[in-house]
Amino acid sequence: MLEGGKYYKFKVTRKTDLGYMLLGDNNEEVLMFYKEAIKEYEVNDLVSAFIYYDKLGRFCATTKEVLATSKKIGLLQVVSVASNGVYLDNLTAKDVLLSSDYLPKDKKYWPEVNDKVFVLLKDKKKSLVAKTIKKSDVTYKVNFIEGENVLVTVEEISDKGLLCYTDDLVPVFIPYIFIRDNYHIGKSFKVHITKIKEDICFASLTENKEKQMLEDEEIILNYLKNNHKQMPFTAKSSSVSIENTFKISRKAFKRAYGKLYKEGKIYFDDTITYLKE
Repeated sequence: MLEGGKYYKFKVTRKTDLGYMLLGDNNEEVLMFYKEAIKEYEVNDLVSAFIYYDKLGRFCATTKEVLATSKKIGLLQVVSVASNGVYLDNLTAKDVLLSSDYLPKDKKYWPEVNDKVFVLLKDKKKSLVAKTIKKSDVTYKVNFIEGENVLVTVEEISDKGLLCYTDDLVPVFIPYIFIRDNYHIGKSFKVHITKIKEDICFASLTENKEKQMLEDEEIILNYLKNNHKQMPFTAKSSSVSIENTFKISRKAFKRAYGKLYKEGKIYFDDTITYLKE
């Protein structure tokens, strides 16, 4: 029995006004529109064709090479955003739906038009749909080193950070303490690889350090201004307390804190930091 999202071998049995009729090994007949054929075929020609569904839930075929199948991960471009998900271009006549079931509840994290998302395909109730990938879906070989900058695409967003993939499907995780901007699934950008482990790589954003330090300084100053010009944090405070309060790493906090002190904007005692008048 045929399933959408896979390639099958067929024999061309006849030509019609709309396209070629293809016959599979299980005697199922499928229409391939002329525009879905990569060349002209003759009756009895053998072809390898990809199966998808038309708008009425009927099987259709194409001999074009698609980007994603049920077994092959593809990086598909978003062509439109709807209330039930986003539609992706898989180089077939009908776009593929990536359902809201596979996307965050908050739509601000959804992919935008022209973004690209890594997906696999799934045959579901006479419709071919996309699903986001998991780490267990990928097999990869790391082709970069620690300290290198690489391009990644966001695939998952959690309160712990961003799970991204390189074009070669190497998983890269960015902890939330390094995140300064708003990111959404499908957004691509360069990151700085900080650690390579057997099952995943870790990275920080490659944003200009001076700009990042200024933002961190502003975070500390705003906290002081909003809390009676004092705070129960110093350069000796724990990583957990700093990360939970300021959403930045202890290293970034100490760097910005030290600069504020040198500039004479703050002073401190053993446990309290004060904003200078």
